[in-house]
Amino acid sequence: MSDIKARKLVIKRLRHELAVFDEETNLPLSGQNSVVVESCAGEPPKVTIAFDAWGSHGIRFEDDPRQEVE
Repeated sequence: MSDIKARKLVIKRLRHELAVFDEETNLPLSGQNSVVVESCAGEPPKVTIAFDAWGSHGIRFEDDPRQEVE
Protein backbone atom coordinates (compact mmCIF):
# COMPACT_ATOMS: atom_id res chain seq x y z
CA MET A 1 0.00 0.00 0.00
CA SER A 2 1.34 3.43 -0.86
CA ASP A 3 1.93 6.15 1.70
CA ILE A 4 -0.75 8.81 1.88
CA LYS A 5 0.47 12.39 1.68
CA ALA A 6 -1.69 15.22 3.02
CA ARG A 7 -1.85 18.30 0.79
CA LYS A 8 -3.16 21.76 1.60
CA LEU A 9 -6.10 22.90 -0.50
CA VAL A 10 -7.18 26.45 -1.35
CA ILE A 11 -10.40 27.88 -2.77
CA LYS A 12 -9.98 30.21 -5.74
CA ARG A 13 -12.12 31.69 -8.48
CA LEU A 14 -11.99 29.77 -11.73
CA ARG A 15 -13.66 31.91 -14.37
CA HIS A 16 -16.80 33.04 -12.49
CA GLU A 17 -17.08 30.06 -10.12
CA LEU A 18 -15.28 28.81 -7.03
CA ALA A 19 -12.92 25.85 -7.35
CA VAL A 20 -10.64 23.94 -4.97
CA PHE A 21 -6.96 23.85 -5.92
CA ASP A 22 -3.95 21.90 -4.67
CA GLU A 23 -1.82 24.61 -3.04
CA GLU A 24 1.48 22.96 -3.98
CA THR A 25 0.79 22.36 -7.69
CA ASN A 26 -1.71 25.21 -8.19
CA LEU A 27 -3.94 22.80 -10.16
CA PRO A 28 -7.69 22.38 -9.57
CA LEU A 29 -8.91 19.03 -8.21
CA SER A 30 -10.32 17.00 -11.09
CA GLY A 31 -13.98 16.15 -11.33
CA GLN A 32 -15.33 19.14 -9.38
CA ASN A 33 -18.90 20.06 -10.28
CA SER A 34 -19.52 22.74 -7.68
CA VAL A 35 -18.01 24.40 -4.62
CA VAL A 36 -20.31 26.06 -2.08
CA VAL A 37 -19.09 28.11 0.90
CA GLU A 38 -21.62 28.83 3.66
CA SER A 39 -20.71 31.29 6.39
CA CYS A 40 -22.65 32.45 9.44
CA ALA A 41 -21.45 35.09 11.89
CA GLY A 42 -19.38 33.56 14.68
CA GLU A 43 -19.33 30.10 13.07
CA PRO A 44 -16.54 28.47 11.07
CA PRO A 45 -17.36 28.37 7.34
CA LYS A 46 -18.77 25.18 5.82
CA VAL A 47 -17.37 24.14 2.43
CA THR A 48 -19.23 21.61 0.27
CA ILE A 49 -17.58 20.22 -2.88
CA ALA A 50 -19.49 18.07 -5.37
CA PHE A 51 -17.50 15.71 -7.60
CA ASP A 52 -18.32 13.75 -10.72
CA ALA A 53 -17.09 10.38 -9.46
CA TRP A 54 -18.10 7.72 -11.97
CA GLY A 55 -16.19 4.73 -13.25
CA SER A 56 -13.04 3.06 -11.99
CA HIS A 57 -11.33 6.40 -11.25
CA GLY A 58 -14.02 7.73 -8.91
CA ILE A 59 -13.53 8.85 -5.32
CA ARG A 60 -12.62 6.25 -2.73
CA PHE A 61 -11.86 6.38 0.99
CA GLU A 62 -8.17 6.13 1.88
CA ASP A 63 -8.64 2.83 3.74
CA ASP A 64 -10.65 1.19 0.90
CA PRO A 65 -8.64 -1.41 -1.00
CA ARG A 66 -7.64 -0.38 -4.53
CA GLN A 67 -9.26 -2.38 -7.30
CA GLU A 68 -6.88 -3.66 -9.95
CA VAL A 69 -7.81 -2.55 -13.47
CA GLU A 70 -7.50 -5.32 -16.03
